[in-house]
Formats: sequence, C-alpha cells, structure tokens
Amino acid sequence: MFSRKLTLELVWWAMTAVIVGVVMFPIWANFSDFKFNWTNIVFIAAFVTFTRYAFLLKYTFLADAEKLKIIFVLFTLAIVLAVSTQIQDFNVWLDNGNPDQLLANSPLAKREKLLNYIKTEFLFFAVAAIMSAVVLGGRLLVSIWRVRNRGKA
Repeated sequence: MFSRKLTLELVWWAMTAVIVGVVMFPIWANFSDFKFNWTNIVFIAAFVTFTRYAFLLKYTFLADAEKLKIIFVLFTLAIVLAVSTQIQDFNVWLDNGNPDQLLANSPLAKREKLLNYIKTEFLFFAVAAIMSAVVLGGRLLVSIWRVRNRGKA
C-alpha cells in the first residue's frame, strides 16, 4: 500500500511540475529577471498540493499519520502568513514602477498584456494558496478529530 501512495505522490508532483511550467512559461519566455519567480512557483505548487491533500487525504501519506497532520496544520498557518507578506511585497513592487523596467524591451501592447498576465496569475495563485491552506488545515483538524473520536479518517 505504501508503494502505491508513493507512486501516486510522485505522479502528482510530476503533474504539479507540468502545471508550474505551463503557467510560468510566458514569464520565462519573455524575461528571465522576474523578481518573484520562486515565490510564484511556491504559490502554484502550494495551491495544487494543498488542494489535492484536502480532497484526496485518504490517498496521501498523511492519512494515517496524526503527528504529521498536526505539523501540517501549523505549517499551513505559517504558509498563510508568508503568502500574505509576499503579496504585499509584490504590490509594492508593482506600485514602484519596477515592472516597467523589467518589460522595457517589450513592445507596448505586449508589455501591457504581460503585466496583466503577471498580476492576474500571481494574485490568483497567492490567494488560492491561502484559501487551500486554510481548507487543508480545517480538513486535517476534522480528520484528527474523527480518528480520535470515531476511529476513522
């Protein structure tokens, strides 16, 4: 059973990598100097992973590990705080005109589309990561409660 869960986990991480590549490709293709590359990648991976764990908990390695569930609940709280800080940093970066310097070599029409894409996808995945972290934290707490009080996950 453990090998199935490990295989499924690896397949999902491969799918997450593909999703990250598809979403980030327009940014990587047009400039390599984007300040929030790693932050953006973490947001996308967190959203996909937390959503998957929240809905498919019994098929993950967390299903039977109560202590890991507690650690993950605390981890999700830390993620929410970190993401909130990064959203603020991104908004300051936007307000200070740094995107204009980054996109200076692009034609004006393309620049506006790229900037709109960057803002939209960054904020979408940041907010989605926060929401999925909160949902996962709640789901893990319910799972812990069920195991302790009812004997089932």
